Amino acid sequence: MTDGAYSFLPWLRTGLTTRIGGEPGNGRATVQVRLELNGDALGTGPAPHKLVEQPVQLYGPGDVVGIDPRVVSRMEPPPFTTNFEPNYLAHVEFYEEDFAWRYSPAAPNAATRRLAPWLALIVLAAGDGAGPAEFEEGEVGGGPLPFITVTAPNALPPAGELGAFAHVHVNGSLAGRLDVDDATPGGMGGVLSTLATVLRDAPDSACSRLLCPRHLKPTTTYHAFVVPAFETGRRAGLGIEPGQIAATTPSWGVSGVPAPGRLPVYHRWQFTTSPAGDFEFLVRLLKPVEAKEPVGRRDVDAHRSPGFGLPGLTTPTQPNGVLRLGGALQLPDSDKVIDQFEDWDNYYGTQNPPAPPYPNQWQRALAGLINLAEAYQHQTAASANTALVPQIPDLAGEVDPVITPPLYGRWHALTPKLLSTPEGTPLPDAEVRNWVHRLNLDPRFRIAAHFGTKVVQARQEELMAAAWEQLGETRRANAWIRTAQLAREVGDVLHGKHIEPRTGPAQVADAEPLPSGRALTITAPAHPKVLDRPAATASAASGEVFAVGFKVSRSRVATAPVSPTMRRLTRPGSRLMRTLGTSLDTLVARIDERQVAAAPPLEPPPGLVVPGRMAPRTTAVADDRPRLDVASTTAVVVTGLDANTTVFDDIVAAVDLPARLAPKGGELTEVMAYPRFDVPMYTELLKMSTDTFVPNLGLLPPNSITLLEPNARFIESYLVGLNHEMARELLWRDYPTDQRGTPFRQFWDPRTAPARPDETADQRRERLYDIPPLHEWGTAARLGENPNPRPKPGDPPPAVTLVLVIRGELLRKYPTAAVYAHKAEWPDKKGQPGVPDKSGERTLAALPPGEDPPRRLVRLPIYEAKADPDIYLLGFDLDADTARGTGGDLGWFFVLKERPGDPRFGLDEDQPGGPTPVEVWNDLSWGRVDPAGHGFIRFDGGVTVSLDPFNHDEDDQEKDEQRADDVQVTAWAPDVSAADAAYILFQAPVLVAVHAQEMVPDAPAQP
Repeated sequence: MTDGAYSFLPWLRTGLTTRIGGEPGNGRATVQVRLELNGDALGTGPAPHKLVEQPVQLYGPGDVVGIDPRVVSRMEPPPFTTNFEPNYLAHVEFYEEDFAWRYSPAAPNAATRRLAPWLALIVLAAGDGAGPAEFEEGEVGGGPLPFITVTAPNALPPAGELGAFAHVHVNGSLAGRLDVDDATPGGMGGVLSTLATVLRDAPDSACSRLLCPRHLKPTTTYHAFVVPAFETGRRAGLGIEPGQIAATTPSWGVSGVPAPGRLPVYHRWQFTTSPAGDFEFLVRLLKPVEAKEPVGRRDVDAHRSPGFGLPGLTTPTQPNGVLRLGGALQLPDSDKVIDQFEDWDNYYGTQNPPAPPYPNQWQRALAGLINLAEAYQHQTAASANTALVPQIPDLAGEVDPVITPPLYGRWHALTPKLLSTPEGTPLPDAEVRNWVHRLNLDPRFRIAAHFGTKVVQARQEELMAAAWEQLGETRRANAWIRTAQLAREVGDVLHGKHIEPRTGPAQVADAEPLPSGRALTITAPAHPKVLDRPAATASAASGEVFAVGFKVSRSRVATAPVSPTMRRLTRPGSRLMRTLGTSLDTLVARIDERQVAAAPPLEPPPGLVVPGRMAPRTTAVADDRPRLDVASTTAVVVTGLDANTTVFDDIVAAVDLPARLAPKGGELTEVMAYPRFDVPMYTELLKMSTDTFVPNLGLLPPNSITLLEPNARFIESYLVGLNHEMARELLWRDYPTDQRGTPFRQFWDPRTAPARPDETADQRRERLYDIPPLHEWGTAARLGENPNPRPKPGDPPPAVTLVLVIRGELLRKYPTAAVYAHKAEWPDKKGQPGVPDKSGERTLAALPPGEDPPRRLVRLPIYEAKADPDIYLLGFDLDADTARGTGGDLGWFFVLKERPGDPRFGLDEDQPGGPTPVEVWNDLSWGRVDPAGHGFIRFDGGVTVSLDPFNHDEDDQEKDEQRADDVQVTAWAPDVSAADAAYILFQAPVLVAVHAQEMVPDAPAQP
């Protein structure tokens, strides 16, 4: 048995039913049973022997009044489906492979090589507005089975042809092509023995199937019924006396029977069809096209004054003052062609004859107007306005501030003024051409940024509510940080006043200076909380760190010299210190150096007996205690109690903030937060209009497929506008922000992008953002050249991606269709593996077996978008040159593939313009098998369809291999077997590959 294939048998019987032959007579099928009787002789005579032949009746349809629902293994379409393709055939499958013929009284037909099943599948319209109902529900309790009354007899398939629509399905190939030469079981040759072996090893790999040969209508609700195919079964299900009637009398199409039109129901389900067209029909409607102007551009009239006293715009193009506004997508290679519309301001220096350099006079006037907002911060409105009068005469005599246009991105780029520094020094040319200036001085990109502004203004309440929810602990953390700032200042003062002065060495008489132990004594209460972290100790090497209090207690000093009692006794001004008249700051150090020791306990004089006191004992003073090292221990304590460290550590441990907002580097400044909105913002442009998203996208022809590329400058300008306006809104609402955050970084929807191995969710999210944070763009970065992730120094700029644009019903009806890019290659010559055949068309590159397709051969979409009602966009990380192929590279195909599933049967809908040639059986359409439009596959009309001559068109190269198999089934004819009918009607999953060269123009000539 070969995997990866299907086998169809025309029928299957087991046991005594294999002996049914000829006409069965009335009621039931009858077979002759021969019984040979042998006995033992009682005497010397011969042994008794007798051959008995007796006709035996077999159970038939009239003996069945119901079926166990568990025998039904699958229904196609599944119950309550709402989008079943009307050109497909409804069918039902039974777990047992002989079930469809088990009770059939009929004998196999040698002429047609069919066997009539005892069950039939009929499909009737429910009458939901698309037309009248074709059946009525029967009364409950009228017989052993529920029943229906068929009110449209022409909705039933021809009763004499049911055998052509019942077959056995086997997963795998049993042998070569099955050709049933006669109606006997032996006519199937060795296939039956192979089938027996298969079922013994894998009993779930085969089933029996009933098809309903009806051509369904679009957008119609149907009910499917499993009913008896013979009259005896119909009468038994309805509770009617069987009477003397031929066993092979069909359930319908016979006059003079009781309760005509009534059919008992063994099993039923309901479904609704979709509009016309299956996957193959819809994908064949798609035609590759090259998008042309004006897709991606629309004219903007700027020759009139925009207000603010600015003059109208002048351009070197005709009509004068008209700019071309872009959108999220543009034609491939648009950035490689700089025309006069693109270089209207001489930004690229291509204007001929020479024109005023960038920035021109109009842009300088606009910059001056924008800069007024900053000028008002440093001088009076009257003087600031007067300075701009030479460029904007309308400001003459104006003493009040005027409303100025926004400077988009000013906080992120730390650019309060255009064209000059805050001190008035002109900026270098590289900065004058950076993204801030390009965006703010070109009306096209200011318009894109304004789209972002409108989005935030329209959704400000919703966005701010989400921003406050994201803030979480930040407000509480800021309150704690302000408290911590006060605590740190107070701690610094106390530390400097009481501890720092007590850490230096002290002089005792003429002895060598010793470390002061005063700081160690003062800080003794905190010793249990300060960890001893020496640079290198045995304990540190072993990973053990102890508190300073523990270190002191086990040292030579012990705890008594730093105890509260000792602190009270030796405090400055105490009676003891006044009596001594000296300092005891070195006491701890002298004890540590064994210059001073504690006096031993007083012993009574010899011979003096003290009541209740034991005899004196000799006490050995331990001499193995380690040295404390007062200087280093004091340094550890002083460092550990430094408010700059302790307060910062405490506040970091106390607040619950995201890592990106947590205090760092020991700085206690209030958290400047910003929200994050990980939603695709292209949808907001679509809400404005499709032309706002991509101008003239609707000019793409229906049922077309093409390639465009993202317009990075438009997208970046739009996102800058979003973030700029959101920063203003956050400040207005007292949100703790410095206005430099980038809440919006996602333009496309990246959910389709595959994850990389060992990539966390946060890493994947960061990788799939469309732009890096705005404050990271840099002062020399240009508009449209800020991809995420940013290329490392020395790396080439990332290639421009391509967007596959599909306009049609295909993805709306089949949203789970697989769409991907596949590398092209030459096929091998027949019989010569590894030798490319360049005489035909390119094919899909072979994939390595047993592993995931590598990126060098297959690319999946990295983002997607949808423009209602029927435009779908999928982005790929391929540029136009790579996709079309250059030099010896063959480029890439873009593949639309129907996802494989359970077997389905049907015929193609007829394409516009006449019937399609049937080069392979998958091309067979309803118009060829049902030219009269009966709505059923019928064989009584004598329709015969043979395979048409194969034209070997290079576009049909993929049919070569299929044609070699299909020619084995000679024709669709009235006597076609059920197995051949199943082979012809089987609908294989469809794959269509379109090369990029069919959708993008040739590469433009380089200037």
